[in-house]
Amino acid sequence: MLIKLFKSICAAAILKTMVVLVFLYLSQTSGNAKNHTIAKGETLGIIAKKYGLTISDLAQHNRISNPNRVKVGQKITIPKKSFSINYTIKIGDTLSSIAKKYQTTTASIAKVNSISNPRKLKPGQKLKIVTGTFSKSTKPKSSISLIPNDTLTKINRPRVRRGRWKHIVVHHSGDNTNSIKGMEHYHRRVRRMENGLAYHFVIGNGINTVDGKIYVGDRWNRQIRGGHVASTALNEIAIGICLVGNFDKRTPSIKQRSSLKALVEKLRQKTGIAYREVRTHSNINPKPTACPGRRLNLQSILN
Repeated sequence: MLIKLFKSICAAAILKTMVVLVFLYLSQTSGNAKNHTIAKGETLGIIAKKYGLTISDLAQHNRISNPNRVKVGQKITIPKKSFSINYTIKIGDTLSSIAKKYQTTTASIAKVNSISNPRKLKPGQKLKIVTGTFSKSTKPKSSISLIPNDTLTKINRPRVRRGRWKHIVVHHSGDNTNSIKGMEHYHRRVRRMENGLAYHFVIGNGINTVDGKIYVGDRWNRQIRGGHVASTALNEIAIGICLVGNFDKRTPSIKQRSSLKALVEKLRQKTGIAYREVRTHSNINPKPTACPGRRLNLQSILN
């Protein structure tokens, strides 16, 4: 009887030990992410930078459809299984191929390594890559979902003939205090443009325009040529987007970058313009220009 009781006690002890070990294992494996409670003054951009992540990665991991709308006290999870590696660029490497290999984004690599032009990579160049374990089953929503419904209605209102537009050209206004009314007055009265505002779209910066707001111009409503490039032929087939600000002195705001990405995606969807034909003013203009400034990295915004 005593032997039987002893065996029962031993079996119970072993079972208890196994339960504890399993619990500890599960605790460790589920600890790939830790919680972060959003504090006053924090944005998703600030939090992402703190943990060496990109805004899109953090938003995707937490299924946040609009990165600009987070609340104080909101709990999000930060993947712990992120790690940093050093990578030496080889012949034939591109930023996108490297990002794909390490399951990260080109924007993340460009940001960590302060790469202003992702096309200018050199064999032998050293990169720091921060990557992590993000759920592959969670597909990021289209950035178009960030555009307010009333703005989407305005963008969709005109009938756009397929092939009407060939390029999307990105500009900066050159002044951080520009307003829509002021830009309209300058183009119509000073530049003598009979159709007024030279651009089809303007994205505000929060000073005399709403930060990140997409203003739909009359030229888009009427589907007429722009006045934003130094070529009548190009103006006829190029959609002009102007971000308010001087990006030789500062970078576009987070909301401006999000809106630009969403607007470009929407316009490409509506017009069929190829990704390679989304250009900066300096990249397409027949005459030399510094627009849209050295601090606007179009490639990293669109990726």
